[in-house]
Order: sequence, then structure tokens, then C-alpha cells
Amino acid sequence: MQTLEIAKNIHWVGMLHATLRLFDVVFQTRFGSTYNSYLILADKPTIIDCVHEKFAQEYLEKLRSLINLKDICYIVVNHTEMDHTGALGLLLKETPNAQILSTKTASLFLKNILHRDVKGKAVEDGESFSLGNKQLKFIHAPSWHWPDTMFTYVEEDRALFPCDGFATHFCDERLFDDRVDDFTEDVRHYFEHIMGPYRKKMLEAIEKIKSLDIRIIAPSHGPILRTDPWKYINAYKDWSTPVRNPNKKLILVFYASMYGNTKKMAEAVAKGASTINTDVKLFDAAGVSPEFVRCEIESADGILFGSPTMNGDALRPLWDIINIMFSVNIKFKKCATFGTYGWSGEATRLLEDRLKGLKLTIVQPPLKALLTPTEEDLKRCSIFGYDFAQSLITNSTT
Repeated sequence: MQTLEIAKNIHWVGMLHATLRLFDVVFQTRFGSTYNSYLILADKPTIIDCVHEKFAQEYLEKLRSLINLKDICYIVVNHTEMDHTGALGLLLKETPNAQILSTKTASLFLKNILHRDVKGKAVEDGESFSLGNKQLKFIHAPSWHWPDTMFTYVEEDRALFPCDGFATHFCDERLFDDRVDDFTEDVRHYFEHIMGPYRKKMLEAIEKIKSLDIRIIAPSHGPILRTDPWKYINAYKDWSTPVRNPNKKLILVFYASMYGNTKKMAEAVAKGASTINTDVKLFDAAGVSPEFVRCEIESADGILFGSPTMNGDALRPLWDIINIMFSVNIKFKKCATFGTYGWSGEATRLLEDRLKGLKLTIVQPPLKALLTPTEEDLKRCSIFGYDFAQSLITNSTT
């Protein structure tokens, strides 16, 4: 595919990467991805965002099919991550008259990416910038998902260029959301994996753009959103807004269980924690995607983890949940551990050690039951849950 005009004198000049199956080492991309770049053929021609280094030469040829590269006046860098700036060094060599427009943070990052000084301007939040017959507006959006990020809005075309915002790792040469196959699941998957840790920042940026007349969203990856762009903005807002009863403490109980014994403990713990002013949610860690409980974890007041000991360790689903917590604001949240064991019983201690490393507060010693929990063990579990909940209530009233 060559180029595509997405609005009057605004052309998609990005690259398709249909065979990509792993992005940034850890993100699975079942339908590949795109590196979207845009050329505005205004009085002062401008490029918005760049592409991956792998596609640099092909990218330049696309641009040359539309314009003499020496005529490029500006290159807007919304975000400096290498999938957007990999080809920038080569592009700058071919566009000697171009200046870079970015946030101050992005300009500092670029110096360490390109290892050279570049002509440019650090734009202010809310600043308007004239291209002659088109007007740009810049909206700073730090931590979408890097601290350098901004959005660019083209006023005449009511087009928002949010870089990684509202993006999707989804490759389809038809490009527009109303032409491609259903990618709803991929939008949510992208949000949870990449944007999820920054929900507070999502809401702050959405507040900044809520008054804009947005008719098209042109992100850096995936389909261009023209059918109902506010559908995606509102989805991000909903996904970023914690849903909980503000008058009750939220407690999460995660467990993994091979033969149902730790599950019995978890149910008793949850029941005990529910007897006072709390909202308790019980999760089988093996049956839930860690990314989809990220928001719950961030909202929780306390978290309990239960695992049997297997081969001297806790079960992997619990570790998967805890690994997600590295990218969530959970410092000083209260937690505790419990579980069954046969002869060694290291799981609860190992979980506790990891949680301490994450700066969580352990409020009570681990609770363990030998093999199959007895009725007396389950009573202890109920008391364990109650005491944990009580520690949250007491803390909030002191």
C-alpha cells in the first residue's frame, strides 16, 4: 500500500507490519501492527510522527511520491519511542529545512536518541501553531505512556493525532475503522497492556480534549477512527475510572488452587473479610487475565494472596498477578498471604517477600493449613479475613 488521504490534504504515509507477532518483546500482536505517520500538505508542509527504523527507506519513498523532502517545514514528534522515531535520523538528513516540534521532555529525549542537536521548538501545552492555511493545537499528555507525550489537533479538519493514544496493534491495509474487521477486543487489549498503568493520566488528558470538536482520530498504530471517534475516547474514560463504593474498603482475594483446598481457604477468608464495612472480590488467579484486574488492584485498599506450595514455590498464576503490580500504584497498600501445604510450606513466605519488595505493608503473619483444611482451619481463615478487614477500617479512623 502506498499512501492514503484521510482528510483534505492530510495523507497517511505509514507502514504496515502484518507479520509482527511480538511487539517490544512482551506484547503479543496476533494481527500485526502499523506504524502510522501523516503528511500535512499545508502552506508549510508538516509531518506528524515517524516510523520504525526497519522501514526507513520505504518510508522516504512514500514521502517523495507526494512532496520534495526539502520542502518539509516541520516534523511533529508527539512521542519519542523508537517505533515512532527509528527512521527520524535518516528523515532529518533528507529534510534539511525541517524543524522539530515537540514537548521539552521529548526534545531532551531526542538528543539522547539521535546524539546530535536538532533544529526545533519546544511547544507549550495548549499552544496554537500556524502552518499557513492550517492551524495546529498542541495538548500535552504526559505519561500516555511516556513522560514526553503530546497530542496534535488540526483545527480545520477537526482531526486529533494522539500518537499511542486510542491506538491498536492491528494491521489491515483498509486502514479506516469502518472498513477493517472487528478490532474491539484488540483496542481493550492494547489499553490494558500499554495504557492501563497510567489511568489517572488518561483521565487528565481526556479532560483537556473534551471541548474539542473531534471528527477523526489518527493514532500511531492501527485503524484510523472516523466513524465514531468519541466512542474510543469515552471507552478510555470508562476503563480509567475506578468503579467502587467510596464508603466501603475494597479488598481483593486472589488464590490459585490445584485440588480445591486453597480455594476453600480463600472462600472462608473472603467471607470473614465481608462481615464488616467492606467490598470483597474473590478471584481465581488461574482464570483471570492479570491485565484486566490492573484497575481493581490500583483501586483496592487491601489485597490477599493464597497459594499452595508446589515444588517449594507458589503457583505461577499468583506470580503473574504480582508481576502486573510492578506497573501499578500500589505502594503501602495492605496485604497478607495464606495457603495450604504438604511438608515444606514456603509459598506464603515467598509471596510475602515479593510483596515487601514492592513496598506493600504486611499486616499479619501468613496463615497456613496442612493438606486439606479442617473445619477449625476454615474458622481460622474466617478470623484471618475479618482481622485483615478490621486493620483497614481501624487505619482509616485513626
